[in-house]
Parts: sequence; structure tokens; C-alpha cells
Amino acid sequence: MCSSPKSSGSRRPRSAPSKSFAEGFTAEQRARFTDVANRAEQRREKRLATDKRWKQAQDNSANKTPIVKAKQQVKAGLFSRLARMLSGQ
Repeated sequence: MCSSPKSSGSRRPRSAPSKSFAEGFTAEQRARFTDVANRAEQRREKRLATDKRWKQAQDNSANKTPIVKAKQQVKAGLFSRLARMLSGQ
């Protein structure tokens, strides 16, 4: 749906240029903000390192899975042979 036409007088007046986020902070507030931001960055780095280790562990376990499946297939093959031998009696 189209908006209705507006007269040239209905425009919003230009606003003053926006100020920096921390421009109104006191020195104490800036120091606290910096401390909080640094701690958040450290937590972020720690989380990324943990995620990386977890992904590597998952990749390593995925590489071992075919071996386990092959062993299960061999066991299944032995049981099927045994069942055929017993049913032949």
C-alpha cells in the first residue's frame, strides 16, 4: 500500500549530529565500561577456544567411527553365519 502524499512542510526538521556513545561518560564510568568490555572479550576468547577444542574432539571421534562400524559388521556377519548353520541342521 502506498503512503499518502505529504506536503513539503511535513518533513522532520534536521536533527543535531549525534554524539559519541561515551562522550557523556565520566572518567570513572569510562574505566568501568572498559573493564566490563575487557572481561567480556576474555570470556568470548575462552568460549571460542573451548568450542574449537570440542570441535576437534568431535572430528577425532568421527574419524574413529568407521572402525567401530566395521567391527559391528564383522560381528553381524558371524552371527548370520552361525544362524544359517544352525537353521541347516
